[in-house]
Amino acid sequence: MIERGIELVEEASRRGVVLRLLGGLAVAVLAPRGAAKYRREYKDIDLFGYGKQAGEIAKLLEDMGLEPNRRFNALHGAYRQIYFDPKTGAKVDVFLDELNMCHRIKLKGRLELLPLTIPPSDLLLSKLQPIKMTQADVVDVLALLNDLEIADRDSEREIDGERIAKLLADDWGFYTTATDNIKAILARCDDEVACPKLSSLLRRIEEEPKTLKWRARAAIGRRIKWYQEPEEV
Repeated sequence: MIERGIELVEEASRRGVVLRLLGGLAVAVLAPRGAAKYRREYKDIDLFGYGKQAGEIAKLLEDMGLEPNRRFNALHGAYRQIYFDPKTGAKVDVFLDELNMCHRIKLKGRLELLPLTIPPSDLLLSKLQPIKMTQADVVDVLALLNDLEIADRDSEREIDGERIAKLLADDWGFYTTATDNIKAILARCDDEVACPKLSSLLRRIEEEPKTLKWRARAAIGRRIKWYQEPEEV
């Protein structure tokens, strides 16, 4: 599955199409030691691209033998596309411009930072955004933090903690979900490598000065739902 995901990304690059891995496969590529420590099954291939290249992405994936969900793609193809890959038996989910699930993560202009995956800070945020984390989300967070350090930029070895803290300091809803999830992981975390990094990230998030927008929403609190329900596909 990992090899197939890399194959799709590299073929896209040869054609001048920007396509990157996200999800569990991106964690496995960026954090091979952590992924080996926290082994899990990969069922899907999740990809990210730019909406302006939606047509080129569709042609690329069909040329690579993937079968499109034509009805879904006709309705939603400008921001999300779905395929089936006969080679691996995997569902292939392609998100364009932003990841819009329980919370919104915008990646316009950020996909060129790394050659194979979305930036690590965005990848970590994508794993902390579900209102109900799965076990796969938890182990992916721990795997990622086993290999990468919390720093002030994104690279193949670093996670931009400053970006995470600033984004959450402007969005009380996302902050609430992410910090709830971090605290839940830490409450039962015994990983001597990952847990201290996660604790350090939480301190950084809490210490970041909050915007007026954040404080206004915080005054309302949990009385009004602070997340959106992901679209069922």
